[in-house]
Amino acid sequence: MRVMFVSINQLKSYRPVLPIGMITVATQVRAAGHEVHCVDLMFEEEEEQVIRHETAKFKPDVVGISIRNVDSLNLLEPAIYTPLAREVADCARSVQPKVKIILGGPGFTTVPEELMDFIGADYGLVGFAEETLPALLRAITDDADPDGVPGIVFYDGKRYYKKPPTFSLDYHQVLAPDRALYDRRYFEYVFETHDDVTRVPATVQTKKGCVLECVFCSNFLIDGTGVSMRDPASVADEVERIAIDGMDRFEIVDGVFNLPLHNALRILREFERRRLRMRWSCMINPGAVNRELVDLMAKTGCHEVELGTDSCNNRVLGILKKNFRKRQVYEVHRMFRDAGIRTMHCLFIGSPSDDRESVMETFDVMNELVSPDVVDSHVYWTFGLRICRGTELFNIAVREELIRGDECFLVPKYYVSPQVMADDDLLEEIRQRVLCNKNWYLWWGLSSISLRERLKMAVQENLAIERLVMQHMRDRRQSLVTLSRSS
Repeated sequence: MRVMFVSINQLKSYRPVLPIGMITVATQVRAAGHEVHCVDLMFEEEEEQVIRHETAKFKPDVVGISIRNVDSLNLLEPAIYTPLAREVADCARSVQPKVKIILGGPGFTTVPEELMDFIGADYGLVGFAEETLPALLRAITDDADPDGVPGIVFYDGKRYYKKPPTFSLDYHQVLAPDRALYDRRYFEYVFETHDDVTRVPATVQTKKGCVLECVFCSNFLIDGTGVSMRDPASVADEVERIAIDGMDRFEIVDGVFNLPLHNALRILREFERRRLRMRWSCMINPGAVNRELVDLMAKTGCHEVELGTDSCNNRVLGILKKNFRKRQVYEVHRMFRDAGIRTMHCLFIGSPSDDRESVMETFDVMNELVSPDVVDSHVYWTFGLRICRGTELFNIAVREELIRGDECFLVPKYYVSPQVMADDDLLEEIRQRVLCNKNWYLWWGLSSISLRERLKMAVQENLAIERLVMQHMRDRRQSLVTLSRSS
């Protein structure tokens, strides 16, 4: 079969991110004997024209749309990205009417039925598609019933049929992503960081899954509750190939690199044994850091880590089910600082049980660790937490009557602690403290508008987005009813 993959991610707010998931799956599909073509919309401004052109040229039997993110995950900057997926499907069908549309990716996995309905796709795959997409393509080729494919989603005429994914993956059978399938413009793109001008790094994934149970995290929907780990030698082999290809840096894109800790240490020991030295970065959990980890990271070229700090108040950290407390935030920050590794702390404002005391405690700790005169550390604040159906945060929000629970989650819903949301003085103090520290970021427009005013505007923007989405879904359902009656 001829399979055209399309990545709809266009987010460049920090820097473009290589679509490693799509390219990994495309590599497996090609190895299964299919002809593949990858289209990346990251750098395109005329998306409709590009899709029409590529569809007419390649003439795909199947178009697989990779949905990395459904929305911005940011209450202060509301946006949804899935209308572009719908546009891709419509454009492909206008050129190739019989083409099958398949949806996948981490974003799709969080709201599969809503996206199937919104886009009008033929099939969707939740979970790991490295093995399940080739299986689905075999079923389509043989005109067989696909209902046995793990993770399959499709409309059976009455409802959405959904088979649970297995979340099992034999990494020994999975080929590394073929870098030749990436859009070459990623490797020509130059962007500016806090104090450096650099290029998009190569991406490396060492595992799927996580051992934590954070109340807000949807990772269990995307990767399951277990952990599938690659062999350290395989990871090191991939890094060596990246160096041979001329790349000078890479990013480990695991949700958290250092969990389980023993796996991260095995990989780094293999890097050290081979004397691999290349600039790299990753995301780190503060609750699983020791001296050996930091030393090996520094020796092998790690130059920056993103810390999932979330809060510096022990009560809030406990409710979020984090595996660390405030003391470890201090310790871990100083270990990385002393090793010469830059840090970025990522924190929430408005977590469950957050109040003036806990928010100010978190701000005080960050001001101590990342003061305005620090040059090698930054803080990224997020106001509110994106609610995902199936998480404990969802249950908390329903109990607190912040949501009903039956909403369409294609348009984001956010949790903000009522104690924080109702405190105008606290909101203004948050705004002033962020503005006083050049190393902190919450929202780019804070200097010209109050946080309360921005929140009111953001809520209205989100409601406007929801009205448009729901109207489209009503129109589509009506057209399906009309078509059914006419046939």
